[in-house]
Amino acid sequence: MQNLEKRIAALEQANPPAQELTIIRRIVVPGHLDAPVCRLRADNGQLWTRQPGETEQGLIERASQEVSRPEWGAARLVTAD
Repeated sequence: MQNLEKRIAALEQANPPAQELTIIRRIVVPGHLDAPVCRLRADNGQLWTRQPGETEQGLIERASQEVSRPEWGAARLVTAD
C-alpha cells in the first residue's frame, strides 16, 4: 500500500491539479435555449450581475476571477436567471 501511495504522490507532483478551473452550469428551459446569461451564482452564494455594455463572456470572465475558490482551486458557477 505504501508503494501505491508513493506512486500517486509522484504522479501528483508531476501533474499538479489544474489551477482555477471554473465550471459553468447553464440552466435552460424549452423555448429559451439561447437566453443570454445575465446573472451567475456561486455555491457559496456570491452573485454577479451583468453590467450595462458587458458581454456574456465578460460576465463569465469577471465572475471566474472574483469567485472564492476552495483549496483545490475549482469553482462552480450556475446561471441565476
